[in-house]
Amino acid sequence: MNYPYNSTRSAVVTIFVWIGVIVTLALVAPPISEVTTNEQEEFLPVGVESVQALEILRNKYPMDDGIPAIAVFHSDDGFDEFELGGIHDYIKFLGSDDLPGVIFDQIPTLDGYSLINAFKSSDGSTFAIPFKVTGSPSDPSFSNSIDAAVAQAQLIGGRVQVDANLTGPATILRDAVKIFQSIDLRITLVTILVVIVIMFFIYRAPGLVFIPLFILVSALMVARFVAALVVDLTGLPLNDQVTSIMSVLLFGVGTNYVLFIVARYREEITNSSDRFRAMESAMRKVGPSIIGSSMTTVVAMFLLIFSTLGSFKTMGPMLAITVSIMLIVALTVLPAAIVLMSRLAFWPSRTIASQQNLVTKPIWEKIGRFVVNRPKTVFLVTTAILLIAITPSFRMVPSFNFIDGFPDDVESKSGYALLKKGFAPGDLSPTSVFIHTPDHDVIDHSAFIEGLANAIEDNPGVNYVKGMTRPYGSYIGQQVDEASLKMFNSPDGTTSRLDVSLMGDPYSEKALTVIEDIRSIIQSTINSQSITGVEVLVGGDTAVQLDTKTVIDEDTRLLAPLILFAILCVLILIQRSFVAPLYLLFSVIISYAATFGISIFIFQDILNHTGVAYSNGIWIFVFLVALGADYNIFVIARIKEETERLGFNEGIAVAVGKTGGVVTSAGIILASTFAVLTTLPLRDVFQLGMAVMLGVLIDTFVVRTLLVPSMAAILKNYSWWPLLGSRKSETTRH
Repeated sequence: MNYPYNSTRSAVVTIFVWIGVIVTLALVAPPISEVTTNEQEEFLPVGVESVQALEILRNKYPMDDGIPAIAVFHSDDGFDEFELGGIHDYIKFLGSDDLPGVIFDQIPTLDGYSLINAFKSSDGSTFAIPFKVTGSPSDPSFSNSIDAAVAQAQLIGGRVQVDANLTGPATILRDAVKIFQSIDLRITLVTILVVIVIMFFIYRAPGLVFIPLFILVSALMVARFVAALVVDLTGLPLNDQVTSIMSVLLFGVGTNYVLFIVARYREEITNSSDRFRAMESAMRKVGPSIIGSSMTTVVAMFLLIFSTLGSFKTMGPMLAITVSIMLIVALTVLPAAIVLMSRLAFWPSRTIASQQNLVTKPIWEKIGRFVVNRPKTVFLVTTAILLIAITPSFRMVPSFNFIDGFPDDVESKSGYALLKKGFAPGDLSPTSVFIHTPDHDVIDHSAFIEGLANAIEDNPGVNYVKGMTRPYGSYIGQQVDEASLKMFNSPDGTTSRLDVSLMGDPYSEKALTVIEDIRSIIQSTINSQSITGVEVLVGGDTAVQLDTKTVIDEDTRLLAPLILFAILCVLILIQRSFVAPLYLLFSVIISYAATFGISIFIFQDILNHTGVAYSNGIWIFVFLVALGADYNIFVIARIKEETERLGFNEGIAVAVGKTGGVVTSAGIILASTFAVLTTLPLRDVFQLGMAVMLGVLIDTFVVRTLLVPSMAAILKNYSWWPLLGSRKSETTRH
């Protein structure tokens, strides 16, 4: 067979073909910065009620085509005339031409103070001045408008000596975009630095550090080019968070493949004078494991395309593309480059054999012998410990509050803290109820709208309801004034809006229950009054969070068993048996569950996080189940190889010994690359990185070292059923 590395010529051709691929894609693919977006609605669930409400808002309220923001001023001892003058100056600033991109309709009269009180809290300690910012949160003009409003608020607050900050959805989005836009390059650079340090520690050979690293960087470039083309052709959304995780995943798995290939190449070249034959032999033995480990990740990630949630639907295929490209590079470019370097790859060591201590460590073989001598005890104790580690997951506190994930000094979080000192937390992000009548004037349904508002306000989780018949929260009668119509009704007269302030934190789990209650109240009211021709939709941030949670639950019920079944099929194809794949899948599941429990304990009991990001559950599952199978495939393949030659007890001990060093190194590198995510100033991303890091370490030091070898030692030849008859190893041989 003509391998792309079986001669100097074929290896050189492989390298130049790869360079040609890079150049071609660079010429045809759009810059990834032009196809990335940080528009939150691009990643929302498809077709759910809150997204339909968002469409109503955009289509029916053109003047409201802005995102709410709130300027908050707070003073513990209230406001005197001088301080009220500062508030008045800020309101005039919002309504002036000095602040483009801002919509502020409620401009006070010339004396200023008659309408200022409408923004004051009942205890007189806090002013919350609402306005809207137009444009896209990812546009520089949007951020500039927020920056100008923040600067003016702090200038006036400093002048009159009161606390001043901005919050609200527009400020939250601005802060999120700023953080996401800064993480991609930062993550890539830190990941490269981590890989360089660890690879130098492992190899102490510049050639084996920088040449593979250069190839990994080129693979990342190709992955980004391909991702940009896919986004351009399909319209799938892509943001900076996705591209950052692409970098982490590629460097993690790519470095693992380098370690696997180099370790086996070392073994083979000590027995062969021909480096090309040695590489062919190495790739024949390690290649199937690399393909299998890659396919488990690719299949698991690609299946996320069937998700309803936009963030899953996007990130899954992009990560599948990334790993697929890395697989192609690992099977062609990496071995070609390594074999071309010859012994220079291991410089300054004079011989390859001098580095054999990195291939087989006595400690790992001793552990292997301990396992095969007491396999049932090792299995029971290891399984019991992992089961105990699961228990904290049953008291997980889910978090839907994106603000909690920000650092304390972020503007929107500081403003939210000020707002809560004088107002109900629900005022940060009111829930919107849209009453839409496609063929009628919505005013004809004013009695129904008021009845609906009353029914909603009676819910104990609701603070107040505003609408065209109650512009300030209290019913004013059926004679609706023009100002109220303009504020709450669409220009075409077909839609009216109720603004609902929730009593508690609008991002809490309790608030999601209130949204469910509101939707039930709406349906009950429509049914009891036999209303026809009216569509009522509940929207706003809290409704989006509820719909997102519902979709995540549905996706989990669909995708979790589908991913597990797909990985099982891949394992069966690789092992050509049924028993070993079943216990490998068991090891992956119990490892994930234990990791999740330990992570919950760390987040809630040690780090005192207020909760765990709800969407992280499925992401941690996908990453750990897919990546967790990688090392098991590598180890079980070596166990199969060595037991054919040496028998089960000796073969397992030797296999654990020979794979111990390289798998440990690979696990540390993969864990370290995901640990880079813990350096980011976002709680949700921190939790994801921490959990995957812990899971990889558990797979490396517990599952691969103890659990899988113990199960193989217990089942012996039955591991390879139904190929039992073709096995030649002796189950009792020592």
